[in-house]
Amino acid sequence: MFSSKKSDTTPKYDQVDTLIGKNSVFRGNMDAEGTLRIEGSMEGELNIKGDVVLADTGKVTGNIIATNAHIAGKIEGNIKVASQLHLTQTSFIDGDIEVGNLIVDEGAVFTGKCAMGNKAAQPSDELKQEAKFNTKQSAE
Repeated sequence: MFSSKKSDTTPKYDQVDTLIGKNSVFRGNMDAEGTLRIEGSMEGELNIKGDVVLADTGKVTGNIIATNAHIAGKIEGNIKVASQLHLTQTSFIDGDIEVGNLIVDEGAVFTGKCAMGNKAAQPSDELKQEAKFNTKQSAE
């Protein structure tokens, strides 16, 4: 009668499904499932049903929506993470954060607003529409 099903939001950073390599530049929006690791540059919106790992050599210019994120590089854009966001000592964030749980290592740089808690991290209809709009624009 009652379902005890809960989605597993445990970070799975060791299982990489998609890789943007150190000497690579990706321009455009990306929708993906699983774990995305970025060691190079990404310019565009990320909508990931899974985890994002941004290496210390990585840079993202655009918004990120994900389940979990482990950030060691640079982000210029907003981040919305449903579960856990970990900012390492080499991370640099210029944008707003909406997150379920936040871990910030000493030395991390964050400039923006932060909303924490389970309700804050649920993707809003406005953010979903913005991501769809941006996807349509880049396809044209």
